[in-house]
Amino acid sequence: MKIIEDLYYGRISPYELSISATPEYQKLKAQADRNEDSLRESLSDEQKELLDKLIETVTDISSISERDMFINGFRLGVKLMIDVMQDE
Repeated sequence: MKIIEDLYYGRISPYELSISATPEYQKLKAQADRNEDSLRESLSDEQKELLDKLIETVTDISSISERDMFINGFRLGVKLMIDVMQDE
């Protein structure tokens, strides 16, 4: 019950857990940043605004996807626990 209590009192927050510390993520993030910087140099102000809107939309889509994957993973974990706890 400790994990449920920690979750209730806000001592853990699954949303705040991040994969950004992994070397693979850091490498890809740096590559994306370099590519974005290179692209921005060649864009007009209007095109930069459009790029900003695109990035914001992709970020929103990613957030929704991550939330849904967390929910599905949590549900799968609970189903596994129920299956293990059932008498055969």
